[in-house]
Amino acid sequence: MITPESCHLTFQAQELSQELRKISKNIPTSYWLIEFPDLSKTTHRNTWHLALSKAQIVFSGDQKISWKWLLECFQRYVPRFRNAHVKDLALKLERLTLEYNYEPAFLFEQLNQFYDLNLISPHEARQALWLSLLSDCDTYLFDYAGQASCLPIPESDIQLSIAGFDIEDLLTKAKERQVWWYKLQSLIPSMESFPVLNASAVSAANLTAVQQQRLQALVSEGKTLTDISVELGQDPLETAKVFSRLISERLVTLTSLEPNAAHEIVVIDDSQILLRQFENLVASWGYSVRTFDNPITALQMLPSSNPGVIFLDINMPEVNGFDLIKQIRRQPKLSTLPLVMLTAEKTLSNNWRSRLSGCRFLSKPLTSSEIPQFQMELRMLLAEFIPICQHSTSRDYSVQTLKKKLA
Repeated sequence: MITPESCHLTFQAQELSQELRKISKNIPTSYWLIEFPDLSKTTHRNTWHLALSKAQIVFSGDQKISWKWLLECFQRYVPRFRNAHVKDLALKLERLTLEYNYEPAFLFEQLNQFYDLNLISPHEARQALWLSLLSDCDTYLFDYAGQASCLPIPESDIQLSIAGFDIEDLLTKAKERQVWWYKLQSLIPSMESFPVLNASAVSAANLTAVQQQRLQALVSEGKTLTDISVELGQDPLETAKVFSRLISERLVTLTSLEPNAAHEIVVIDDSQILLRQFENLVASWGYSVRTFDNPITALQMLPSSNPGVIFLDINMPEVNGFDLIKQIRRQPKLSTLPLVMLTAEKTLSNNWRSRLSGCRFLSKPLTSSEIPQFQMELRMLLAEFIPICQHSTSRDYSVQTLKKKLA
């Protein structure tokens, strides 16, 4: 039996949930520091702070409760807390808590001010804390051995906490989540993976331009699944479920590398303005770009580079685009490299000649109204060609379900 006089225990992996049940019965109001030596080798903090009041969990975090921790929790799960005005108010309140040397009563008095200002509702605060608690359980509860110590803390401090969660409800939910994570593991091996669009599957799905743009916004270049979950203020498990469905029809694939960690993009065009605009746009998406305004120079330099795809203009001095394609294809290293004909001449003959040459065709925008469509088509092409290393466990997602989600 655990008693206040012997407030120390050790546990193996999978044993902590049962120990928490014992704690809630024997010391229903207590504050625990739980340490996991093996987590020191990972990106997670190896300490878990857990407070109970009357057998309910009232605080969970990888650090002691503070105004800073509370704001981080709200900013994670309530996106409007990233608003500059709210951040400024939060910083002012944080300075006041420092002046009061962290008095819990003062901390929660300031939280009530947030309620009064309608910056957050009690329901939203409780939901954010619940999601944070579930995420902590995902990290700490099942997979690691460790030790726990009961720390002295006034009971009044614990009872001032924001919300209490029934420990049995929590443990039941945490176990359900473990089952879900296990089911998703073949599709989502890591939340630190980078999602990329599968352009050919998206085209075959017959999505509208608006639906494609929404899907593209969801799959942000250079952002991991974790980054996307944070950006949406979403439970990581819900993000994983959404992407498991997207992956299931190859509309999205995963890579363990950032887009610019694979091969670079090469652009050959005699227009310095176009090269600069193209490079600025694509570099902002996280890609490495190399530009040439002279096709002869490009031919000399390409064998020593590591391109993933080449974009080239049709009308250039000395060597036009179609002749350049022939010379590129004669080089063994470049013979199978993806090529995209980039031109403002939207003629049927140019389109067909590009296809016959084994190239894709992308029309330059002639007016500002055409720029969004051009950018969307360009990003879909890049998602198809780069990164090269796509995760081998990609699966598919019902097109009809996707259309409903994006509608």
